[in-house]
Amino acid sequence: MRSKLTVLLLLILCIPNVSAAIDSEDDGGELWFSCNDINDCSLTEFHTGEESISGSVNSATPFSPSTVFIELPMTPSQTEIALIPQEIDELQIDLRYQDDIVGISRPDMEVTIIIAQSTTIIEFQGDSNPADGMQGPYKVNDEPLDLAGDRLLWPGEEIRILLQFEVERPGTWQLNLRGASYMFLDIIWSEDVESRDVDEPSSYASPRQTELDTVHYGALVEDDWDCWSFDVENHEIMTITIEWEEVPSEIEQNHGRPDLILPDNRLAPAPELETEVVNGVTKSTWKWRALPVGEYDFCIGGKLNSFQPYKWIGLIAFESFGPTSPDGFDYSSWEWEGYGMKADQYGSVDLDGTSGVMVLVLSFAILLGLVIELRSETTSRAVRFGIFVPGVLVLFLSGIVSPMWAIAGEMPSSDEMTLDELIDNRLDQIWHASHPNAPASSKALHVGSTFGMLDGETLSLRLIADSAWPLDDGRWQLYIPEFYELDFESKIFAKVAEKSETSPLDDLLDSHSRSFILLAARTLMLDILMLEALLVVDDLPTSNVIHFETEMVESRKLGSIQEPAWGTRPADLPEGRWRLMQENLYPNLVSIVLLDGIKDDLEFRIKIDNEISHNLMYSSNSVKPSEPLLESQYVWVIAGIALILLGIGIENKRRTNAKNILNQFALENKWD
Repeated sequence: MRSKLTVLLLLILCIPNVSAAIDSEDDGGELWFSCNDINDCSLTEFHTGEESISGSVNSATPFSPSTVFIELPMTPSQTEIALIPQEIDELQIDLRYQDDIVGISRPDMEVTIIIAQSTTIIEFQGDSNPADGMQGPYKVNDEPLDLAGDRLLWPGEEIRILLQFEVERPGTWQLNLRGASYMFLDIIWSEDVESRDVDEPSSYASPRQTELDTVHYGALVEDDWDCWSFDVENHEIMTITIEWEEVPSEIEQNHGRPDLILPDNRLAPAPELETEVVNGVTKSTWKWRALPVGEYDFCIGGKLNSFQPYKWIGLIAFESFGPTSPDGFDYSSWEWEGYGMKADQYGSVDLDGTSGVMVLVLSFAILLGLVIELRSETTSRAVRFGIFVPGVLVLFLSGIVSPMWAIAGEMPSSDEMTLDELIDNRLDQIWHASHPNAPASSKALHVGSTFGMLDGETLSLRLIADSAWPLDDGRWQLYIPEFYELDFESKIFAKVAEKSETSPLDDLLDSHSRSFILLAARTLMLDILMLEALLVVDDLPTSNVIHFETEMVESRKLGSIQEPAWGTRPADLPEGRWRLMQENLYPNLVSIVLLDGIKDDLEFRIKIDNEISHNLMYSSNSVKPSEPLLESQYVWVIAGIALILLGIGIENKRRTNAKNILNQFALENKWD
């Protein structure tokens, strides 16, 4: 009896916990179809239940088909916040139907996927006569989900799948389970709210007692207030630094000014603010000066439908001592350092315009001088049409048409943008995307697009190259001086001055402007980095005017959850090569620091450790240096002039000989 109990206990211990609360752990997005019978089905994390379930349809005709419903709710319910992907990684349903007339067939099926408040319907086409009576399961990969812009699954919200199929003949259906039917979602982020909200209980009315210089951990949930009470000793400067953990932008808190309550219960004056974003993590340092000694209350307030973990610490110091002073800012403009230039400056070749004007003037003068010669009568048709006229045509094409073609190609077209225009349009786009009321999906779509170009849009840009730098494999990378003349801060702050409609109080920017400045600085840096790396050509250009024109198509994004990057690519650049470029170019460290106070300033810290191999750089057809119509234009001009001179020389010699003969003949006649 004891041995039987031992075996039973071991069997119980071997049974896994049946859970389907999806998360970002390995296999955390796997939902397996599990059923005990047709009325007891669910989506579970592990295989459980029967190997298959089946049912019989006794009466069904084409005029009166029978409908079968199977409902699979996720069991148990969701316990974490999870970010749902835009598409299903894989969905497979192994359903078979057999009747006495056709045998095994495949009925039409409608699959309804309910995720929180969203509904996605997938329709599968049936097959009434599968080859050899065999058929595979219903299956789709990378199927889009209709999430209506809301990608978050909150605790307690459900995932449910409804299967519906119709049969027109009596028979038996069978749904295979235990690994045969499932739905996989790629969950890239999830969080357990209760385990992170460790600062509770605290509120405005009941702050938690603490020490200012202690590291505090917690999470701001919904519109809650997290409050602490601490003593402040004699000081000149007090700073409180809050580091906000990266979360999806859909639930990010607003990082607004915290409330600091003075010992006399008044609100402290507006502080200075230094904001730093390092690889998606936001650190806000609030600084107050000349506050009285006593007991303070410090509170952080949230907003509805938001959640974000944080940690904070306070510090008191005296002026010009320690990390409380912004001495790291020198208020100078940040300059581009050529992060995308991977070629070697040694051996570079200077580039100029095509100089087509000089060739054009010279050729026109020669042709004008030949008009008289062309009108002269001649009896040598072979010289005229065999040498002289071909020379004129060659000179006309190479000295007139080709230079005019090159000059026209160097002129900006109506649909081309300059770099300044591209940046200005990009800043307008980021300003709207960074608005607090902008949908998170829209923000990710626009910010994550390369150069601001969405899928299907065409980028047309005109650049001036100073020189071409050689790559190891014989190709060239174009050096654009305009990149190194960009004043990122001036352009970004000028856009804030243009767009902002609010008057900041106490010299502090509004939250929208702060978010825009940090996001714009990061996005512009990544855009210029990728643009510079794409300026690779196979052959040395003959002109310094570069046209970058391409259709942009959707691609895999890189970067943070909130603010992805490089989500579109040139249409001619293969996806695999684009991913290699992304991974090798993306900086190990992207730190943008904003000093918000009496004088606004930005500081960039960028670090790229990866050594990109030259063979990873791609010569895109998007890069089109301006070129003359004919290659080796000067050779053709010389050839044309040579033919003309040869024809003139032969004709003059022939005429001279003719005159000599005529004179000799006249002289002989005179003596006669």
